[in-house]
Amino acid sequence: MLKPVFVAIAMCCGGLAIADDTTDRDAVVQVITDFFHAMTMRDVDAMRALMTEDGMIYGYREGDDGLQVIRRPHAEYLAGLEAGEGHLLERFWKPEVMVYGRLATAWTPYDFYANGSFSHCGVNNFSLLRTDERWVIAGVVFSIEADCGESPLGPPDLE
Repeated sequence: MLKPVFVAIAMCCGGLAIADDTTDRDAVVQVITDFFHAMTMRDVDAMRALMTEDGMIYGYREGDDGLQVIRRPHAEYLAGLEAGEGHLLERFWKPEVMVYGRLATAWTPYDFYANGSFSHCGVNNFSLLRTDERWVIAGVVFSIEADCGESPLGPPDLE
């Protein structure tokens, strides 16, 4: 008699855990989507709301001179975005998200366009923290590559 009850409880509660995970995963992907939309719009206030105040962004590229690492605190990145000009577009696909409590990581291939021209591509690795209010980006590490093959998204809409 206990076995069917245990199975029913496991199915019920297991389903709830998966639903919560899916909700968190969707929320994490939405933060990343909103982050890139705000970047394209150069909406620094919207970006600031999506990031921790003291986080870091790292980018790296391999070149003839070896490894180059770019390091920017969130505040410095936002100041540069606000002062900059031109149209920016970053697209991502196939996000792989892992969630554990208030911690999430998201791995996303991407391509990046500046002023309508392809600039670079690579992989983003986002670290996020869920505060009492929402998920926020605590840090980003990304690769900068000249050729990642054809994007599964096809050519961008640069209008």
